[in-house]
Amino acid sequence: MSESTHDWIVEFSTTNNVDVVCIDFSRAFDSIVFSKLLAKFEHYGLNGKLLNFISAFLHKRGQSVALENNFSSIAAVLSGVPQGLVLGPLLFLVFINDVSSVCIGKTNLKLFADDVKLYTSFKIDESNCCSLQKSIDLLSSWSNARELAINISKCCVLPIRNRYNSSVSHPYFINGTQLVQSTSVSDLGILVDSRLSFNLHISNILTKATQRSGVFFRGFVSRQFAFVGKTIITYIRPLLEYNSNIWNPTKKHLIDKLENIQRRFTKRIPSISHLSYLERLSVLELESLELRRLHFDLIQYYKILNNLTSLQPDLYFKFNYPPVSSRKPSPYLKKPSNFNNCLQSSFFYRCIDCWNALPESLKLSSSLIQFKHDIKSIDFSGFLKGRVFNVFLIFNFNSNNYVFALRLYIYNTCLCLVEPFIFVVYFYFLFFIFYFIYFYFYFLRYHFSMLSISVNLWHLVFQLILWILYTE
Repeated sequence: MSESTHDWIVEFSTTNNVDVVCIDFSRAFDSIVFSKLLAKFEHYGLNGKLLNFISAFLHKRGQSVALENNFSSIAAVLSGVPQGLVLGPLLFLVFINDVSSVCIGKTNLKLFADDVKLYTSFKIDESNCCSLQKSIDLLSSWSNARELAINISKCCVLPIRNRYNSSVSHPYFINGTQLVQSTSVSDLGILVDSRLSFNLHISNILTKATQRSGVFFRGFVSRQFAFVGKTIITYIRPLLEYNSNIWNPTKKHLIDKLENIQRRFTKRIPSISHLSYLERLSVLELESLELRRLHFDLIQYYKILNNLTSLQPDLYFKFNYPPVSSRKPSPYLKKPSNFNNCLQSSFFYRCIDCWNALPESLKLSSSLIQFKHDIKSIDFSGFLKGRVFNVFLIFNFNSNNYVFALRLYIYNTCLCLVEPFIFVVYFYFLFFIFYFIYFYFYFLRYHFSMLSISVNLWHLVFQLILWILYTE
């Protein structure tokens, strides 16, 4: 999913329009015809006892309905691959693997099991849209030839548009039926909206996590540290971290909304409710959600750069020099020349600065397990917009040392207050130096009114910089 989302973001950032057609098959796993599946195995050169084994595995199956202690008569299963077994998904993938042949022109296809998405990008020229429609027609013919029916009622089109092209619309059809255009679609549990902001998905998981928190405090009396900590880990956090590589927000107000779920949850423990959020995390030996999402991103970076996934690093990352052996420095990742606010939300660009700042020994870890272990000892406070980081793991102090945690909390609070003052002083210092040089060289050549013009100009520049830095 990260591949397709990245493609959409890249096209969207260049003011291109993107049309995504989501295809749904009716009872995909249960509709596979045995004879066509076995014929495909024969086409790939599979024969003999192994082919006979697969044939017996498919044909000699039955099913019945159980109601308490009563069972219906056994009926033979005439189609479909078994679900819940290791071999079932493999058989289905073999059956559907040639679906990519339907793509023509600049149409792209992404496939995950029975989840199929066709998409293309365009500006004004509608030739790509015509190619997408032809690909849909070919997909319909492909499914009919394999007796794999398309559920047209669940198929839809996701038009990805910016605010200037929101009115641009192209109809798409399957067997003469026009597909419904939707402002959001669910892709493997992730709500993708037409602006690629993922605000809808974040609002959805926030609602679910809040409901789960309420159910826990209404249904359980225990408020012990260990019990509450395990509840957060197993019951709350999975909702807030599922596929976070895709939707990890970069805006502070969204980061704070996600963090507030864990903040309020820990606040309702009576014995530690009087402590600050950092102190409560230390007592419960938990990490901030923002820090955990950053860890997930960096771990995925490590997997991709070390070829531990199916993704090719050269297709998604740019290096200042080619990857080299493990005994030499790791490759330095470069941001694209057209880097903008839209690309900042992409997984492949979001953590480039953070990855480059990691110690070489960490980036060249011998194994993934070692990387996961060592990354917990790094201070990422400079990369966290919420300024909440894991005190317990970074400093390795006893969780009962509340004095140290309090001192650290006071330090971080003061830092947040002092930073704007330091910036203002530093800016005015540079302004004074520059203006002194300007006054020395140009005051004697130009009219005195230039002095007032330059002062007003620099004042406007200063206000603009302050607005950019401190406005969400």
